[in-house]
Amino acid sequence: MQLLISEVSREFELQIRCENCMRESTRQIKVPRIDHAPSDVEELLESGLLGNLRFSCAKCDSAIGLLVSASLCMVHDAGVDRP
Repeated sequence: MQLLISEVSREFELQIRCENCMRESTRQIKVPRIDHAPSDVEELLESGLLGNLRFSCAKCDSAIGLLVSASLCMVHDAGVDRP
């Protein structure tokens, strides 16, 4: 007997601007398939997930960043066969 496990995750791209040097950077986050996981940008912004992320500017090491934009990049759907 085989069990098919489907792992669906969403990948979001965040544009973050450093409040100190004003340099913009890109960060990608993957959201695994779990209950109440955000499925679009609006749900991502309303969830508490972004509050747990840490930011550090690569240029000036500032820890203060402003979220400029967020977009849904990919939806991964990979089936894995297990014995």
